[in-house]
Amino acid sequence: MTVIINIGARTIPMANIGIIINSLRTCGGEERVVSLMANEWVKDHNVTIYSFETRNPKPEEQNDYPISPKIRIERVYMPNDGFCARYLKVLYFYTGFINTSLCRKFLKKLYYPKSFIKEWIDRINASDLDIVIAISGNNTMLLGQIKDHISCKTIGWEHSSFEGYFDRKTGAFKNRIETYVENATKLDKIVLLNQDIERKFKAIGLNNTTIIPNPKSFSMSQKASMSNHSIVTCGRIEAEKGYFDLVKAFANFHKDYPEWSLTIVGGGSLKPKLDNLIDSLRLSKSITVTGYVKDVQKYLLNASIYVMTSRWEGFPMSVTEALEAGLPVVAFDIPAMEPLVSDNIEGLIVPSFDNVKFADALKKLASNEEKRVRMSCSAIQKALSLDPQNVALIWDSVFKELTGH
Repeated sequence: MTVIINIGARTIPMANIGIIINSLRTCGGEERVVSLMANEWVKDHNVTIYSFETRNPKPEEQNDYPISPKIRIERVYMPNDGFCARYLKVLYFYTGFINTSLCRKFLKKLYYPKSFIKEWIDRINASDLDIVIAISGNNTMLLGQIKDHISCKTIGWEHSSFEGYFDRKTGAFKNRIETYVENATKLDKIVLLNQDIERKFKAIGLNNTTIIPNPKSFSMSQKASMSNHSIVTCGRIEAEKGYFDLVKAFANFHKDYPEWSLTIVGGGSLKPKLDNLIDSLRLSKSITVTGYVKDVQKYLLNASIYVMTSRWEGFPMSVTEALEAGLPVVAFDIPAMEPLVSDNIEGLIVPSFDNVKFADALKKLASNEEKRVRMSCSAIQKALSLDPQNVALIWDSVFKELTGH
């Protein structure tokens, strides 16, 4: 039920908003963004977060993203899969079975048991929600399953690229495109991160889309000085981040600029192989791989260039953090960069995935501190547009469109 409240001269429609997310304890971009926006929304609305936690997390397992005490948290227990169910899900992920409507009906029961669906219908209807927001993929499909049985407006909020979901080799839902479309079409809105993703979603038949950027993670009063001979990047050490290309490009760059260093802030399954590559190129004194760290700000402030070599991204939060620190960004020309970095404004955009040209771009910035300072000013201005308060205004327009208030 929507209630109108008055604050000074402003009239604000207060809505009851529910958010469905897998977990609040893991440390990832999705959890970070949801925490940021939920904290912003609860200033004007009632917010409940439903998370699939099987137990109370230990203190050391909590993420670094604070949740306002005004937000209500409800844990929803997922039904435990038996051996056969787990086996069939893994088999379907890799093979897709036979893609027929009968098969999809079977999979619907496998992924969303009848008792689980009923619990969600009862829970949402009992909560008197105006809007419920499903966070990413599986939860979007869950919301589509129950859409016809709940009275509130529905939003699927996707946090990955189209390829991250539907790439035929590595996509999380590579064999479930038809099921996704069938359910996502039922929702009132699908929120996406950039125009490239929206264009690809429309190509598979989803026209109920809108674009809302993610907010930056934090604000910093101090900015990078642009005088340090240091390059930085942040992210998981996994194949899609392209760090092997980065190290090779840096090796090329380092021949002309040996005084510069590279810090890769993050850890992951490919860290041992990356360490081996660094050692083989005799760059262990110039390249540091930190492993997972909680506080990235000190690394950003110590640098003068931020780099990103990802193969794809939905909305790279690490780049928003770099912009906030005032760092010029050098990145490959992937669609996710379009709303964040314009070539020769906030940084340099390099043809994907050309290591030689990437090294050349680093040389251009390393040799010209005045250029770095100019780009730093532009980066700071771009970061201002990504304040959570500004992003919340875009969300408010969607809420008003759906609720009519």
